Amino acid sequence: MDKETCLSIIQDIFSTNEFVKHCGIIIDDVECGVSHLHMDIKSDIHTNLTGYVHGGALNTLANTAVGVACCTVGARTVTLNITTDFISNLQAGHTAWAESRVKHRGHSTIVLTCDIFEKMPDGTKRPLTHSIASMYVKADDDRVPKKW
Repeated sequence: MDKETCLSIIQDIFSTNEFVKHCGIIIDDVECGVSHLHMDIKSDIHTNLTGYVHGGALNTLANTAVGVACCTVGARTVTLNITTDFISNLQAGHTAWAESRVKHRGHSTIVLTCDIFEKMPDGTKRPLTHSIASMYVKADDDRVPKKW
């Protein structure tokens, strides 16, 4: 399967998720076992009382990114556990970028990492969070092969 076809299938799968749409999470790119997403931080949706992005919003981005990465290896999953270390923060008007990677794909579980960062003008990535997730495989999805 080529990358563009896989990306299109996965974007279609997530297009029906109203929560993901409400949060403004965009699936930018995929590889086998990898997802790249972003979320533009808006003051009326994503920020806490201090004006910075709410930790739950960043964790939502991470959880969505790991779910998308699971789709890239042909799995429909639910979260068993996600542990997030919060490193830095953003204010409204900035963009949070996420990259998730499958570390282990078993028959019934998948273990992944997710790093969320801000892209800096000089091309570096300023880390915002680091997550480790365990996902339960509810079903295989034949639209995307386990390896491609």
